[in-house]
Amino acid sequence: MKKTLMVLTIVVATTLVFAGYTKPALAQKKPVELTLVMFLPDIPPGNFWTHMFMDKVKAISKGELVIKLLGGPEAIPGPDAPAAAQRGSVDIANSIFIFANALAPGMDAFARAEYSPAELRKNGGLEFIQKLFAKSGIYFLGQSSPSDPQVQTCFYFKKVISKIDDIKGLKIAATGGSNRAHIEGLGAICMPIGFPEYFTAMERGVVDGYNVGIPGIQDFGLTPVTGCMLDELFSSNGGGWLVNMKKWESLPQNLKDVLTQAAIETEIDGCREWNNIVAKVKKDISAAGVKIVKFSHEESVKFYRNFRDKMGAADLKLSPSVAELQKFTLNPNFSRLK
Repeated sequence: MKKTLMVLTIVVATTLVFAGYTKPALAQKKPVELTLVMFLPDIPPGNFWTHMFMDKVKAISKGELVIKLLGGPEAIPGPDAPAAAQRGSVDIANSIFIFANALAPGMDAFARAEYSPAELRKNGGLEFIQKLFAKSGIYFLGQSSPSDPQVQTCFYFKKVISKIDDIKGLKIAATGGSNRAHIEGLGAICMPIGFPEYFTAMERGVVDGYNVGIPGIQDFGLTPVTGCMLDELFSSNGGGWLVNMKKWESLPQNLKDVLTQAAIETEIDGCREWNNIVAKVKKDISAAGVKIVKFSHEESVKFYRNFRDKMGAADLKLSPSVAELQKFTLNPNFSRLK
């Protein structure tokens, strides 16, 4: 009887093989997907850091976790992105801090940091910000367009500027009224205009210049309406990864660790790459006829001090939390003060 069963088994197995039968493969585990929206258009150079972060998440997790980019401000307008992350319409918002002040009062002051992202992780600054956002149901993962301190933003003008006095009386576009105190401290007029409206405002003479992160001149196609880049840089990283808290808490610890590691690596590698991108932007726009201007050392120190003092005082009016935050962000030995 045993011999008969064995023979039958061999015959059936052989028949199945010749019939082309193969053992079903185990179903692959579907990756966890998180949605993300960014405040800039999904074009170079401004989208570089978002894609760096997304690539790192996929690589570190070995495909177990992936980020789906829904788009830029055409998907969710920049000012609405933090609230969208808060209510869960999107899992992660790459948002600039001025749009997040309603969720974390005084958050915009973080963009005045005189320390690098890595230093802010060590000195308690990041943890302080995370506590501010947690009250509104947001997990703050890290800085989304990292750089060295105070090299993020500049003014672009229609005409060539050679000294601070040349700025007096000019109208400067600033999304959300960002850096208003600095602009007004220079004797200029702050015009709260959204990024997508900068081109038309410059073209029609509504404004004489605009305030934007350095790559923004290319992100928003502003080179044709720009005559001068004032290479007196100010502001630190102005954006961060805002994660819906319920979504964050629903993730297993290993995927939380993936996101954290990807954010840390993006801060480190992104800082290094920022300088390369800025150098390319300057080369490109200079070749296109935009003049790049530097102040004298004396004027440069005066310009930076205006930014530091005026914006610092304005930040203190935003929320009582700013006084505590400035303990982490302001560096009394910062080189630009000398």
